[in-house]
Amino acid sequence: MIPEWMTLTDSRELPEGSSAFAVRTIKSVSAAVGKLRFQQGHEKKYAVPALVKLILLVLFIVFLSLNRSVLIMMAYTAVLLLYLSTWPPADILRILKGCLGVSLLTFVLLVPAMLMNPDGVQSQILLVWKVFLSILMVSIFNHTTQWNHITAALRKLHVPGIFVFTIDITMKYTVALGRFISDLMTSYLIRAVGKDDRRYQSLGGVAGVTFIRGTQMNREMYEAMRCRGFTDDYRGL
Repeated sequence: MIPEWMTLTDSRELPEGSSAFAVRTIKSVSAAVGKLRFQQGHEKKYAVPALVKLILLVLFIVFLSLNRSVLIMMAYTAVLLLYLSTWPPADILRILKGCLGVSLLTFVLLVPAMLMNPDGVQSQILLVWKVFLSILMVSIFNHTTQWNHITAALRKLHVPGIFVFTIDITMKYTVALGRFISDLMTSYLIRAVGKDDRRYQSLGGVAGVTFIRGTQMNREMYEAMRCRGFTDDYRGL
């Protein structure tokens, strides 16, 4: 029999102005890193090859940018939303929030043009609509295609290997450093007891340690590339 005290869940109430800073930082970093987990998506076992999806994505976006028919744009919207409706609610909300955020920003930037040229309001609205649909298609492609398949598709399109390599390594090490920062803030939270009037100074310490760790990772990667005889031919994993 398990003792009753082992089945209880302890909840720690953080006092205002102390470890709450670390908790907020950990949540922010974890949320940012979670958005960059590009290896997790809805790609099925027998999915369409990434190269085909990438070519279709580019063609659809080009055709959308050249199109001026409202009927075709409504067909675009209906098909994309119908496909998106088969996804889990959390993923739908995440994608729509990003698309609506970019569309809102585009609308705000176009407000002065609408005020100065009222006759062109319809064209500006169509532009915002096109931005929404373009971001929606890119988001769906990103969520249905693993990142290593995207890099492989770029290499098949004869994109320079050093360009693909730079993007791939940047994304992967951004996630690695984000997790490292989250672990640092977690260790700070565990050691923080009572009120800490110098909590903002800890942020500078975390930034310094992260910089040192990033430099070390950069050197280790460079030495590993030299040991393996790395050339400009980057094929991905």
